[in-house]
Amino acid sequence: MRQIARNRSVIRRRGAVVLEFIIAMPVLFTAFLAIFEFGFLALVVENGTHAVNEGTREGAKVWGSSMPFDNNPAFNFDPSTNDDIADQIALAMDDILDVFRMEVRHTGINDNPAKANVLVVIERGNGVGVDVARRGDNTLTCNRTGTAPGPNEIVVTLCFPLVDSSVPSNGLGNPVPNWLAPFGFNLQPYHFEMSARSELE
Repeated sequence: MRQIARNRSVIRRRGAVVLEFIIAMPVLFTAFLAIFEFGFLALVVENGTHAVNEGTREGAKVWGSSMPFDNNPAFNFDPSTNDDIADQIALAMDDILDVFRMEVRHTGINDNPAKANVLVVIERGNGVGVDVARRGDNTLTCNRTGTAPGPNEIVVTLCFPLVDSSVPSNGLGNPVPNWLAPFGFNLQPYHFEMSARSELE
């Protein structure tokens, strides 16, 4: 009789453990997704910050060269020709952004469909006004943070969506996976936007 009671007690405990696991599993699963998604987000933001700072530094460094500021024809935002200062800045940033499958390319021109596109806006104060060059996906919206560049200053602004659903990555988007969207936390409408400035050397 005692053995039967002991067996029933063990079965009840096992049932309680299974029930606790069933209740806790969705919470744990969501927490793990959040940890990984916010980890990706932090890495992408750090990478974008590094890219815009490096682009500004490159712009200040190459400014004294004999290359023109912007040699591209109208409505061409591709840096691949690498024949002006704006191209050099964009390509320096492109190398850094490539780590997270992003690229500074004009949509449809030398464009890798497996990578998310970004927009780089380069502004230079010329003493009278501001010269502006754009490289990358010109369909993106990009606004400079801070004031316009003064004379002998360069400002580089980088913009990209955090989740680019047009880029195939197991349907999750690049550069940040949108794993928490089914739980009501959707990163789709948000984008990275940052400016850095430097004095010309």
